[in-house]
Amino acid sequence: MGREFIGESSGGQDPEADNLEMELAIKYIKQECGEPPRGVDVEVTREDHELGSYPVISVVWDDFETEYPSDYIGKCIEAFERFDTPAEIHERYRELFEIQREIQKLFERY
Repeated sequence: MGREFIGESSGGQDPEADNLEMELAIKYIKQECGEPPRGVDVEVTREDHELGSYPVISVVWDDFETEYPSDYIGKCIEAFERFDTPAEIHERYRELFEIQREIQKLFERY
């Protein structure tokens, strides 16, 4: 079975919420990328590391049924980035607004 990493959840403290976020991302990816090639799917898999494992989104395929699905993997990566980007943009703006508030406080003191 072949597998290619696509993305992971934002890593909150609630595993159930992370699983729901990944399932939503998978639905979005499948909607954006269309029907996968025969023997290929997008699903939650486990990524191992020295402290255990954690869930990630991967494109998986049957090596005996299909070749490496590079085009579909590329589409899935792009779709996941579109799904995931709004949270990153929101976080950056939140940080910028916090910095702006701190600067305003400094100006108000003097």
